[in-house]
Amino acid sequence: MAAWVALTALAQPSPQAPQPQPMRLRLANNLCTGLTQQTVGWQLVPPLASTARAEASLHATLAQRMEREREMFFGKLEAVRPFNGLYAVADANHALLGPNEGGRYSVGLEWELFDRGREDARRQLERARIENKVQYLQMLRDTQERELQEHLLAIQQMRNKLLASLYQREAAAIQPVLQRRRQELAAGRATRADVAEIEYRAEVAALRGRHFAALPDVLVYPQAHELINRIEGVDLRPAPDLVDRAVERSPEAQLQALLVARLEYLPRARDRLALSLFAERAKDFDRGPYNVAGVRMRIPLDHDRGRDEVVDAGRELYTGQRESVRAALEQRITLLSERLRGKQTDMRVLQAQSRLLRQKVDLACLRLDHPVSSLPGDPDRDVEELSLQLQELQREILTSRLDVLEVLTQLSALVKPRDPQELYSLSSPH
Repeated sequence: MAAWVALTALAQPSPQAPQPQPMRLRLANNLCTGLTQQTVGWQLVPPLASTARAEASLHATLAQRMEREREMFFGKLEAVRPFNGLYAVADANHALLGPNEGGRYSVGLEWELFDRGREDARRQLERARIENKVQYLQMLRDTQERELQEHLLAIQQMRNKLLASLYQREAAAIQPVLQRRRQELAAGRATRADVAEIEYRAEVAALRGRHFAALPDVLVYPQAHELINRIEGVDLRPAPDLVDRAVERSPEAQLQALLVARLEYLPRARDRLALSLFAERAKDFDRGPYNVAGVRMRIPLDHDRGRDEVVDAGRELYTGQRESVRAALEQRITLLSERLRGKQTDMRVLQAQSRLLRQKVDLACLRLDHPVSSLPGDPDRDVEELSLQLQELQREILTSRLDVLEVLTQLSALVKPRDPQELYSLSSPH
């Protein structure tokens, strides 16, 4: 808005009365001049500087690091090799009494194939891999949820800073109008109620401006200034593509797949089967050293007792959970997509209302210089009131941009696009 100028009442002599009469106070001319100088930038969010430190965004940094290092961590887990089951064995004892008094010993190699051997080690390692992946994905999921809350807090802080600026600007714009109402009241052309209404507006703007200006910055604002000012041009990708991408990259969906795989490692009776090949060199009491090779076997005399039923029930349960996760993601994406389009529509309605108000302002400004007695209303009052309405409308338009950004941020947290084009396209401004 153009700078406000001081208003003074000029007195002219009148042939009918010796006392001077106050002339019409024309604040509206200055308002009209200021409004005609406004550009399209009036509806754009200005650059806002945060006072927070970059390292305060802890969760976003950690989530990005965990996502970046996930495949490396999983690769290192896969690189671990299981125990091969080969043992070095030795046995020694000495008989003290009886006809076989003397010592005996044996040394050699033993290769365990199942229990406590190669197969057992492979199963234990695979289960440990699954457990570590499950824990990693749980931490990643929790960190990404905290990251989303951090992003939403940053947007809220950006909203606070914007509102502080807009309310301070609105308070400054109200003051000349308030001054004119008081002058009109003194001149008998306004009522006390007229002045009280403008005083109320001035008090509300001042209180809210001080409130938002006093709120501290904890996080750095989103680095999306260009996107914010073109947010009405965001066109989301087709919903099925977004759902497929969200399911593919969802830690929760990946967790369900790992939990299904973990069921296969429930204990089995055959896990206790022992089969080993051995080769030894032994000395037995008074017998000279000799070489021996053979096979040792231990067979469990038991069965699984309903294990397969548990595995089948668990597999069915986790499969249902995966379908539930997909359905929940699809519903959430649908809801947020509709909300985003609704917010964009609200913003376009506000822009249409802005165009209507500007037409009314143009008409009222025209009537200042070309009065039309047949039209009702006071053009001075109309210009003043419309200028204040435009201030309020600007606040609604700019904050609606952040409303859309907030919904888009929640969608991004679900889809996890590696590039913005995987989530939306941006149409050219009209």
